Amino acid sequence: MTNKSLLACLFCFVTGFAYAQSQANTGSIEGTVSDPSGRSVPKASVSIVNTGTNFTRDLTTDDEGRFRGLLLPLGNYTLTVKAPSFATLVRDGINLAIGQSVNLSLSLSVAATSETVTVSADAPVIETNRVEQSTYIDNRSIRNLPNNGRNYLDFVTLTPGVSIVQGPDGDEISINGQKGINNNVSIDGADNNNPFFGEQRGGQRPPFTVNLDAVQEFQVVAEGAPAEFGRSSSGFINVVTKSGTNQVHGTAHEFQKWTGLTSRQSDGTRLSGFSQEQFGGTTGGPIKKDKLFFFAAYDQQFFRQTKQNDPARLDPVLVNFLATKLGDPGENGPIKRTNDAQAALGKIDWNASAKNTVSFRYNYSNSRQQNGTFDVDPYGVSSNAIERDFSNTVNGSLNTILTPNSLNELRAQFSREDRPRDYSGPTIPGQSRPFPDTGVSFAGYRIGEPFFIPVADHDTRFQINDNVSIVRGAHNIKLGFEFNRTSTTQTFVGFANGRFIFDSVAGFMNYVNLGPKFVECSDGSTNNFGVCPAGATITGPLLLFLQFAGVGGRSVNEAGTQSIPQMEPAVFVQDKWQIRRNVVLSYGLRWEGQIEPDVLTPPSQVFYAKFIGKPGFPSNGKIPSDLMQWQPRLGVTWDLTGKGKTVIRLSGGIFNARTPGLELAGTRTTNGSIGQSIYRDSTFNGFGVTPPAYATLIPDAGSTTPDHPQVFVFDKNYRNPRTYSWSATVEQALTPTLKLMAAFSYAKSVHITRFVDRNDAVFGSPWSTGLGADGTNGVGQLTTVESSAKSLYRGLTIGMQKRLSRKFQFQWNYQLSTDYSDDDQERDPFNYYYRVANNFQPEYNYSARDERHRFNAFGYYQAPWGIELSPRFSAHSAQPTSIDGSNHSVLLPDGTVVKRNTARKDNAFTSFDFRVAKRFKLNERFGVEGAVDTFNLFNSKNLKQPQNGNLLFNFDGTLTSGLGDPRQAQLGVKLIF
Repeated sequence: MTNKSLLACLFCFVTGFAYAQSQANTGSIEGTVSDPSGRSVPKASVSIVNTGTNFTRDLTTDDEGRFRGLLLPLGNYTLTVKAPSFATLVRDGINLAIGQSVNLSLSLSVAATSETVTVSADAPVIETNRVEQSTYIDNRSIRNLPNNGRNYLDFVTLTPGVSIVQGPDGDEISINGQKGINNNVSIDGADNNNPFFGEQRGGQRPPFTVNLDAVQEFQVVAEGAPAEFGRSSSGFINVVTKSGTNQVHGTAHEFQKWTGLTSRQSDGTRLSGFSQEQFGGTTGGPIKKDKLFFFAAYDQQFFRQTKQNDPARLDPVLVNFLATKLGDPGENGPIKRTNDAQAALGKIDWNASAKNTVSFRYNYSNSRQQNGTFDVDPYGVSSNAIERDFSNTVNGSLNTILTPNSLNELRAQFSREDRPRDYSGPTIPGQSRPFPDTGVSFAGYRIGEPFFIPVADHDTRFQINDNVSIVRGAHNIKLGFEFNRTSTTQTFVGFANGRFIFDSVAGFMNYVNLGPKFVECSDGSTNNFGVCPAGATITGPLLLFLQFAGVGGRSVNEAGTQSIPQMEPAVFVQDKWQIRRNVVLSYGLRWEGQIEPDVLTPPSQVFYAKFIGKPGFPSNGKIPSDLMQWQPRLGVTWDLTGKGKTVIRLSGGIFNARTPGLELAGTRTTNGSIGQSIYRDSTFNGFGVTPPAYATLIPDAGSTTPDHPQVFVFDKNYRNPRTYSWSATVEQALTPTLKLMAAFSYAKSVHITRFVDRNDAVFGSPWSTGLGADGTNGVGQLTTVESSAKSLYRGLTIGMQKRLSRKFQFQWNYQLSTDYSDDDQERDPFNYYYRVANNFQPEYNYSARDERHRFNAFGYYQAPWGIELSPRFSAHSAQPTSIDGSNHSVLLPDGTVVKRNTARKDNAFTSFDFRVAKRFKLNERFGVEGAVDTFNLFNSKNLKQPQNGNLLFNFDGTLTSGLGDPRQAQLGVKLIF
């Protein structure tokens, strides 16, 4: 059955059902109404009114006195209860947060119906109806806490179990030890993920994609997510943007940092040429009171910084040789960087009728980073590129009350993100071709166009989801459907300009001066003709040369251009059953699939076709679709006393992650039939094959028959990553505004993606022969994408939260955890994360994401004279590394095998940030706020050390290594109306 036929069958099956992560941008207010003796009051009228927009939901209590207001827009609410023979009860001051389920126990007084009793109180400090373990960052915290860069994702790390880990492709968000590519980020209920790279849209490129002042609040669901949440084996980050109200409100801001407000780094050096300016504003209000509202926001940044100011960071002999011999002067000069960005948002909310509410949002972001690819001291000026990212998103929603006990939510999104990567570095004298990516010596020197540049890339996403909520007695039933179609179109010609790696500066110079037949021998001698003395072997100087080429006369652009469509249908059903007033059971089942694209070359025509079907060959020439992603979920919440003072939450479930498009790309093009990777080194001289001279490439490579090319295939039994998780949480209310929590989390992941060379010498290189007319041809590396890796995470968390009262609020959390795995690659097809391909046991040890201790604390205090103080502190312990700095186990000279990641990097993190702000009233409508933010107040070094192994063999797509940001101050002013 073809993928299209399969999709048609699935669509027919699920039509009429619905799905959406509905609580991703709404909340619910529910509860019970009783008389003074505690008996239920049926048929009482309950009116829930949003005080900002007058949005109203009218309900009637059932025979048990229950009411449920579902899918409510976020904001402040007033609740009014009326019943015959009872006084009218008004409960105001109810703030409904993202994903929150406010549970109220309301008691009516016996009195004349004309009498009204008004109670002003926040919602209970503990949610007694919520099953999942989630953390909210409210608007007060977003508005007042120091945020270095004004990116909402900076706040994610304040939540338990969440950290930013230094990875080979930049910083990644890790939730409960899981990979950053396995998260699911949504904005206003719509996916905000990049389908090719697997991370949040924009990744590490833009400094921000949404104006921070446009974010109402966000929620992190770390564990226990019900069946409506999917496409993630990690956690869920849900963001809600602001909406207009019946009053016109807005802001205009200006924030600046520069060198004069920056301390020296921990090594005594200063940032050079540093400046950062951010400015923008927001506005929102009514178009038609109570009916139609608007909100708009804009933010822009200008960023300049000069780094790598030490000319001695590169060997002066190498610098002089590059200038005089190759016409490439100044490689040891300072590197000027930019990081400019714009973000705009527009939103319309329409209370179309008493039964229908409509919302539309458009979001645009654009960023450009000159020399934004690498920030590594031993890299030369030319070893960098221009990183750009711009995206457009349109999404809308329609919420409809079908009957008094059923609601429907329909959502749709279309988005496009472009990630072009350009190069403007020097070219080889007399040629239009840039210098190739060149690594020189184990000191890590590097020059030339990075091997993965240039790239033309864009992706699109069409998403539609719909869900139905049905209230039946003690049951709140949801069922739904979702369909995601993503497509990534790119031209990736990695290694087309060649990559050279040399063992030393002298070796590189001799290779250039004497030609590619110059070799170094194991006995210490050298030879200019590619031959070593008897008993000696060739050891250098060229350690690696790679070149990508087309096959059958294809150009590299033709071979490297493809579109990768992926389709993801899903259905779910779940029930939230209030068994007793103090016990809630949530159970559900989710199914989702990921339908992968067909290969570009049919299996019968691919280069390695003769191997398909033979015993031991891992692939059938196709890319498997995983349609067996059944994910049961179960959770229980028990209010021990029934008074909301002590609550126990238990949850468990199965969670599947999607496979990002990058992991499919090589199998579709680098297959020996469309494209090929050609490998050479100095040892090839020993059997009559001379590597290319430094200023040249292998000529007419696209017209040659592939000779033992590296080939990418998918294991025929490949499955999507799968996590089995459970958690237990206890929350204790100490006061009406203060609670303490303790939690234990467990996550065991299987079917994690791993890249393995199944033609490795340890297997006898079985696929090195058997192709071609005489059977002497074959494949070189048989890079197999398989799902054989595993991980295990266990974490203990304690924390405390105090709501705003007596002019201050705070939160803190500490987590002690261990995270084990046997492969930590996020999406890295260029490196193998093992020492020997037939034994992964020594690789199972601490994960590269393992940060044993994490602590976060933040607060807000309304000091005298209108001064606002907002401290923030974050710390985590260092990440592990192998004893030789590699990403795999180590074999000692005495034959002892030392497991991977038994040592620790020097990258522990500590940062204390502080904000002081004061608002000045200009008149009844306008005010101005001045603020001073200080980041890294104690000037901790916060060393960035994401790479594994020596920089000489680094294949990362972006890399920042060295000291973190020093102590910085930021001055800001904001107009508020």
